[in-house]
Amino acid sequence: MRTLMHDYYTQPMYHVYLEAIAMYILWLIAMFVLRDKARRIISVIGLILSIVLILLFTVSGRKSGSYDISLIPFISFENAKTNTELYRSMFMNLLLFMPLGLCMPFALPKKVKIKGLLTIGAGMVLSIAIEAIQFFFSLGRCETDDVIMNTTGVIIGTSVYLFFFLVQTIKRKRRTK
Repeated sequence: MRTLMHDYYTQPMYHVYLEAIAMYILWLIAMFVLRDKARRIISVIGLILSIVLILLFTVSGRKSGSYDISLIPFISFENAKTNTELYRSMFMNLLLFMPLGLCMPFALPKKVKIKGLLTIGAGMVLSIAIEAIQFFFSLGRCETDDVIMNTTGVIIGTSVYLFFFLVQTIKRKRRTK
């Protein structure tokens, strides 16, 4: 598993961009094609898989190191000017949490009205929890920028739900006219 993660992380960035775009398009098509119950089942499975992958990539298999913390927001952008590999790291943090944003709003029950906000909040809490685990168990560097990028990934993922919701609302209004 570690080799698979390493291979994905080190592939050319344009592959990663194209795969992310393809994932978005396929997910959106699936959500429009599937009926409510099937959409929810697929989304719950996707949500569980995304959480498992997030935990595998962020805390599983890491060796204990030092207690390293960076609480200065956006410092990674400044540091990336001299170390361009940080751009890849930031994008991968963003990409890692996008599936959570894609799946969770569709997985939540219909009666939940603030699915987007709930998803973004849950993604941020999960990211903060992971950073705290990394710090307290010295499993990696605890960074504010990771929380920012992870939460941004959830927001981008949630935007697909918001687009879907907007299109469905427009369709319903046209039918009622």
